[in-house]
Amino acid sequence: MPGSLRLGRLFGIEIRVHFSWALIFLLVTLSLAQGVLPASWSDTKQLVVAAIAALLFFICVLLHELAHSLVARRLGMRVSSITLFLLGGVSNLTEEPKRASAEFFMAVAGPLTSFVLAGLAYGVHQLAARVLDAGAMTTVTPVTDYLTTINIGVALFNLVPGYPLDGGRVLRSIIWGLGRDRSAATRIASRGGEVVAVLLGLIGGLLLLTGDAVGLWYFVIAYFLFGMARGSLEQERVEGLAKGIRVRQLMSTDFRSTSPETTLDVFIRDLVLPFNLRAVPVLSQGRLQGALTIGDLHKVVASGWSSTRVGQVMIPAREVHSIAPDDLLVSALERLGPSDTFLPVIEAGAVIGVLERDAVTGYLRTREMLEAVRRSNRAA
Repeated sequence: MPGSLRLGRLFGIEIRVHFSWALIFLLVTLSLAQGVLPASWSDTKQLVVAAIAALLFFICVLLHELAHSLVARRLGMRVSSITLFLLGGVSNLTEEPKRASAEFFMAVAGPLTSFVLAGLAYGVHQLAARVLDAGAMTTVTPVTDYLTTINIGVALFNLVPGYPLDGGRVLRSIIWGLGRDRSAATRIASRGGEVVAVLLGLIGGLLLLTGDAVGLWYFVIAYFLFGMARGSLEQERVEGLAKGIRVRQLMSTDFRSTSPETTLDVFIRDLVLPFNLRAVPVLSQGRLQGALTIGDLHKVVASGWSSTRVGQVMIPAREVHSIAPDDLLVSALERLGPSDTFLPVIEAGAVIGVLERDAVTGYLRTREMLEAVRRSNRAA
């Protein structure tokens, strides 16, 4: 997801956090400090305890998403990463479930985990009440109560039958399992997501009319949920066009690259100007070291290009999206960020080709035109 920061890896799955999560962390911290924690506490204590509770909530959301990912992997799907963002999180799969049952078990894993976490928070409260004095419990109780309530809320909200919420995925799996094809099931579940978003917007409007500022938050959720439901419909359309296509079928093995030791003026002279390239992979003995774009040239004044090497200004490999040759084209579409012109294709640690955005969009456009011709012929 564009605008996300890599935190590390857990169980072999890359963990990323979108910048919008900082807003959630801030809102949760402030709302707890000002509206939930005892007013008799000092401002410092309120903020510290609230921040700890917000961090624990962050961990709970991560565990919710991790449950989805681990079940998906157990069922044979490859999970590339987890990204936490404004509405919670998303597990990025390199391929969609091939069976309705796999979709069902993957979808319910998250809410079940949230219910378990709520039970654990309640259990911690009961245990703490037995071993701590009343003074210490005044600090523990607000945190455990919050974590119990918020995890139940997360589980129940995610079970609402509107795609792409977990409940929408459950609905899709049921419709799919009853004999409808996955595309039809996705359309029905996504329409359910749009209905849920509209209802949330109406509730938000009513709350605002009564002077309750929480209504604004309902509007925010409704806006993003509606957009995600619409996006799911578009994604299903694109996935239909890309169905069954692997990266190696569209990748180019005849590609230009540069090395970390090349100076910027040579890069411009030998690659940018002759071939009109906007970005290239940076390789050393066939292995990816990073990527260099024309935009990276702004990091150095023009007079310094002859003395500055590519390795000094390139985007490091850890920040470059890449893909495997046997991954589905759908996975490539998910990894291509707004500023990415290509994805390095890596096999056994070596770059064997590049998948260019123009090649992907051109292929999809051609498929769409052919589908339109087929529909026209059937109608005639």
